[in-house]
Amino acid sequence: MGISDLHMHSSASYDCFTSIWDMCERAAALGLEAVAFTEHVELNPEEFPRNPFDYHKARETWEKVQEAYRGTLVVLFGAEVTYWPHLEDEIGRYLEDHPFDIVMGSVHQAPVIDFWHERNARIVKANPGMAREALKVYLSHTEKLASSGLFDVVGHFGVYERRMPGIWPEIFGDEELEPLLISALEAIVQNSRLEVNAAVLHKPGHFPAPRVEVLKLYREMGGLPPVFGSDAHHAPAVGANWHMAREVVRQAGFSDFAHWSEVLNPNGPSYRAVQQGTLGKLS
Repeated sequence: MGISDLHMHSSASYDCFTSIWDMCERAAALGLEAVAFTEHVELNPEEFPRNPFDYHKARETWEKVQEAYRGTLVVLFGAEVTYWPHLEDEIGRYLEDHPFDIVMGSVHQAPVIDFWHERNARIVKANPGMAREALKVYLSHTEKLASSGLFDVVGHFGVYERRMPGIWPEIFGDEELEPLLISALEAIVQNSRLEVNAAVLHKPGHFPAPRVEVLKLYREMGGLPPVFGSDAHHAPAVGANWHMAREVVRQAGFSDFAHWSEVLNPNGPSYRAVQQGTLGKLS
């Protein structure tokens, strides 16, 4: 089975400035079998007055890229949707009107702590009670995300550690946090699957998202094989840390990552071509 990177971005995402062409050139040079461009879809007007993702422009470009790389690289049209419980109905309507090959759902915020800014690490360290409240929000939102049934993949579960590794309250053994983790994993097992996000796996002291012990519990609960995601926002990061991430997957008891064809959304633009054998190979 070839290598598939199913969490990448291009300049169609608000926080990426690298073209889809450059990203695919890198993927092809590495010999990857498939990539998915899971572009950011942001529907929360408090953060983004207008969704910065232009679906039709991105799809038009993707169709040209997919055709250009046909027979060399499978290029999938995906979305990474930021999930908020109060926007679930709106997200559902958006996805119904905008088909994608792979729909990834991600929790990107956990009020009351903004975990994207390293300076807030002092809050986590100084106020474990506040940190626990943030984890409660994160875990409960992830459970709702998975229970919605809207998403093929749950993105970077545990991403709050990306910029603040090793300082959060321990979830296992906590009488409030562990049940929330179990509930989130149960929902994922029943309705979706995990990504192993390797964005910072090469950095000393950092972890995959999710950690191996969480991934192992997910497998023991009956979870499907996870997908690999580099979360690349520039060409050199495409496929990065794949071998390290595969070792994490094997430590958790899986034999390998899921094949990209196992994750395809049946409503997506590539599904029929794959079923007919005109795009890539089934697992």
